Amino acid sequence: MSDEPVRIGFVGCGRQASASWYPNFATLPELDLRACCDLQASLAERNARFFGAKRWYTNLADMLEKEDLEAAMVVGPPDMHFACGKQVLAAGLPLMMEKPPARLTAHARELADMAEARGLITQIGHNMRHAPGVRKFRALMATPAFGKLLFLESRYFMPSPMWSERADCREGWQYMIFQATHAVDLARFLAGEITRVYADLSVGQSGRFAIACTAHFDSGATGVITLAGCTPNWTCKIEATGDARAHLRLVNLHTLDFEPHSPEGGYQPSPGIPSQSYSPAVRDNAEKRGGYWGQMQAFARAVRKGEADSPTLRDACQAMGVCEAICNSIERKAAVDVEHA
Repeated sequence: MSDEPVRIGFVGCGRQASASWYPNFATLPELDLRACCDLQASLAERNARFFGAKRWYTNLADMLEKEDLEAAMVVGPPDMHFACGKQVLAAGLPLMMEKPPARLTAHARELADMAEARGLITQIGHNMRHAPGVRKFRALMATPAFGKLLFLESRYFMPSPMWSERADCREGWQYMIFQATHAVDLARFLAGEITRVYADLSVGQSGRFAIACTAHFDSGATGVITLAGCTPNWTCKIEATGDARAHLRLVNLHTLDFEPHSPEGGYQPSPGIPSQSYSPAVRDNAEKRGGYWGQMQAFARAVRKGEADSPTLRDACQAMGVCEAICNSIERKAAVDVEHA
């Protein structure tokens, strides 16, 4: 495996890309930002200057033709992901993109099928999988002191009411693929594939809402996915219990508590497995706490090794399928089985 950094072409120079993705190139020696591309010349030129790209473009086809790239990253709105993703894959390059990969699940599957048919590595930007707190949470779940997973809650609260945001797509779908998918993907990453859901929706003033969704996992565990668009601040929380009578809790990706069972009664830290705490980063989204740095490093290493890391485009399709099942359950007022992507 080569030690040379992976030569990257970056598509998209908007707010999300510039705040959460580009800054990480400065501290990731595994990546070499060769060129960036945006329809707006001022943004492309700005990001090339700010983040050290050697050249900039306003046409993706030109960048793919003229640059000696080894992979591409695409960050923007979902319709752009789908269109640009197809161009990148057609050029035979490994592809990493922000979630969702497309606005429609069928289009996301089209991208995943295209990549797999060409044997290309893909990765989707479910950044929280790569947050240090989540990685530690998962490692503690695998210890004898935790035991077999019995229950997991994945909570994701956002202050913006988004349930009826767009009239040209299914009610609530924009929220599901942009926000709820975080909670869904974390649940899948930690507890296994979700096989069945039962969801209930409550809607209040100005589209503010809450969703309670029970989930059954193929691991045999049960769980709850709780979502809300009626809170004053962002909150992400995961909790899990195991049959060794242990309790894990991670709040906002940075405060992790592990409470193993004590034979003497009650809960106290076990030797070698103390309570864990992660301090918030100065720039949350663009540094390690949120997982953006880790996911980009994972992609670079996957390209060099020639072996995909998770989550792939197929994982993104599965997460979107769970989101569809939640919407179906709300509409039918019944439990819904989740189809495999």
